Amino acid sequence: MSEKVAKGIPKRGLEGAISKLFTRAASVTELRDLAPDFRLVTLQGQALCKVTWTPGQKVQLLLGGWVQRTYTPLAWDAEHGSTTLLAYMHGDGPGAVWARQLAVGDACAIFGPRGSLDLTAIERPALLFGDETSFGLAHALRFTPCSADGVHLLLEVSSAAHASTVLAEIGVQGAQLIERKPDDTHIGEVQELAAQLLQTRAIRAGVLSGKATSIQRLSKQLRQLGISRGRLQTKAYWAPGKAGLD
Repeated sequence: MSEKVAKGIPKRGLEGAISKLFTRAASVTELRDLAPDFRLVTLQGQALCKVTWTPGQKVQLLLGGWVQRTYTPLAWDAEHGSTTLLAYMHGDGPGAVWARQLAVGDACAIFGPRGSLDLTAIERPALLFGDETSFGLAHALRFTPCSADGVHLLLEVSSAAHASTVLAEIGVQGAQLIERKPDDTHIGEVQELAAQLLQTRAIRAGVLSGKATSIQRLSKQLRQLGISRGRLQTKAYWAPGKAGLD
């Protein structure tokens, strides 16, 4: 991907026309690296003013070439027209390359905000499972009517030290962090902890996000342990070898 495609709003042709019709124009006003592979991105523009936003909703950024990536904003200031995203820059996918190459002043095209997972509908006690791509979702729990009370965070991460630093910076507390292992052998530990939570904390529902295969394995286990499909919300943000997941 060229730097021009990674950074700019599409300028010509059908994609540019659609961008102008359906997206909000903004520019990067601040970049802050919280830990290796994690960057806070602040976007601002007149089109972001007077926007109705609910924590937990998603936005999609058009990266050019019909490529888009989805983020859960940490904040939205409808008066001054700004929003803040947490970008995870692991690997060489389009989203990681885009976030890594960003500079203050770069233009962005934003679609949304719009609904995603409904955190207000979670029956407590509940389990929220995810990974680095789920940090924005975990942050949104702080603003639901019941706050984060009764929701237990279980996150698979590449580095517990880096994840702990970032979660503390964005105000997320109490997460259990499981470091990834080769061939996903750590998922057994995730499943063991989930089973313990069901037994000791009487977990009744789950919100599962992040890596598709991890979601599949944990969802199957939770159903076997008695949590009905109707009490599970799932959202796969990525899968190895696939692009464009929401």
